[in-house]
Amino acid sequence: MSVRQALGTYPYLFSDVLWLSGILLAVRALPLAAHRRLIVRLGLLMIPNFLFSLAHPDYWNPVRVGGWVVGLEDAIFAFIVGAMGCLPAVWLSRHKLIVAERPAPRIGRLLAVGIPAQCAFLLLLFMGRSSMASAVLAQLLAVASLLLLRPDLWRFSAAGGLGFSLMYCGIVKALFRIWPAFVSCWTSTPPWGLLLFGIPLGEIVWAVGFGLFWPLFAGFVFDLRLSVGGGAAEPAQKRERALAAAAGLGPATQ
Repeated sequence: MSVRQALGTYPYLFSDVLWLSGILLAVRALPLAAHRRLIVRLGLLMIPNFLFSLAHPDYWNPVRVGGWVVGLEDAIFAFIVGAMGCLPAVWLSRHKLIVAERPAPRIGRLLAVGIPAQCAFLLLLFMGRSSMASAVLAQLLAVASLLLLRPDLWRFSAAGGLGFSLMYCGIVKALFRIWPAFVSCWTSTPPWGLLLFGIPLGEIVWAVGFGLFWPLFAGFVFDLRLSVGGGAAEPAQKRERALAAAAGLGPATQ
């Protein structure tokens, strides 16, 4: 198989590689090291969820290397989504976002959010909902729950909902231009399979929901805070020391 044939046969894999390269460059552009570490850790946290690709054959069915029903492509894409899901919110809040110098997830909070959200998805799926409807409803339930726990992060969440959805849909649209046949992998019946601006409706709705959810998840699990002041004029290193110091002030509630 020639390189050109491989590119045409496995758009999922090669689009992942291209997308991952762009995300890593975008992360590198963040001025604060603590923010870069946060984004990478969020991507790593998402990787185990690649197994949920097994639940989506009714929505889309891409060609994977080796003909597997789940594969390396899904793991790469899970990292991409996990890293990118909070990237717009972090960038827009970069002068106010307080993150520990070495951000680490609070395991209890991670399980308290992750397990109910995944159980809600599986329950809705077993009740006969489509995989995309189950995913979107589970996300919205998680958003409502997290807003009750961290109402101070509503702007952070809104920035993610707007920024991530625009970025995600823009990238998907660009990938469809590179691989025009890639859109045929979306096999869902209406409404999720309908094309809006050339993008499956399910992708658009999912992107909005995930963009709202993931910054709240990050804020709750990593105990993120938004400072009251600005600090746009401060040098990056000075601001990073100040934000790291602020992250250690006061006991964090569980």
